[in-house]
Amino acid sequence: MARKGSLEAERQAIAKDRQALEARETKLRESERAASVELMHKSVLGKAPFERVEAFFAALGKLGLDEAEKRLRAS
Repeated sequence: MARKGSLEAERQAIAKDRQALEARETKLRESERAASVELMHKSVLGKAPFERVEAFFAALGKLGLDEAEKRLRAS
């Protein structure tokens, strides 16, 4: 019986750790998004008119990120 209780306690501890890890991952994703926005504001895109930025992202969506990176590296 004591073993059953310790197994359940271990399951609960793992669940608690998993929840803490998920919270950390969520916070990290939010920080990454904020850093991306800040980086964009500091870049050429942050200084461009909205219409050009919108068109750029539309073109990027059509090409796909991998293809766009490949073409930019080649230029």
